[in-house]
Amino acid sequence: MTPEAAKQHSHDFLARHDVPINGSLPLLESPGVLNPQSPADVARRAVVLGCVIGIGFGQSGAKMKEPLEEFGLLQYASLSESQLLNSSTHTELEKMNVRWLVECMQALAWCFGFKKLDPFNDCDDDLASHFPSPFADPSDFIAKATLRPFPEIYRQADLHYRLHWAARDARLSGTAPAVTEGVIRERRKAIDWVVGVEPDWDHIPMDT
Repeated sequence: MTPEAAKQHSHDFLARHDVPINGSLPLLESPGVLNPQSPADVARRAVVLGCVIGIGFGQSGAKMKEPLEEFGLLQYASLSESQLLNSSTHTELEKMNVRWLVECMQALAWCFGFKKLDPFNDCDDDLASHFPSPFADPSDFIAKATLRPFPEIYRQADLHYRLHWAARDARLSGTAPAVTEGVIRERRKAIDWVVGVEPDWDHIPMDT
């Protein structure tokens, strides 16, 4: 899978669904310079996200931190996630931002092969059922994790990059968006992390 082939695959999809195309967007990094995450690391990221998301739905940071400590996964939380987990109170804006992370989980569920990834719809209602409960031992889930073939995930990284541009351009121009920017942004972030664009979850570039 080359960057050029991924771009063409994306353009074919966008054209079929009447999504605006910006042919001048740069190519993705070549697969050869990326450092993809391992299935186990993606599974650990999903478990951490599952705990952090609980904060967005009213759980305390201390409560959601407990299972990560118990199962030795707190070290896999990013700096921003650690700050949320260590905070005794959270603003409504923080909770709202955390709730968007369910779309990261939808993207990870697709990477595992659990779910489809429809850019025109929000996350599935049964999404949580495909991941361990935040308070259950995730060891088996992590040990058995497998991912879709890298070329498939790479193509999705390219597609979400171009979908993100279309959504952002619609917002800036005041036109009706073909896709929801927040949904695409969060899914793009997760997929870019999986393919190895940037190892630091807090600093994945979201430029278009």
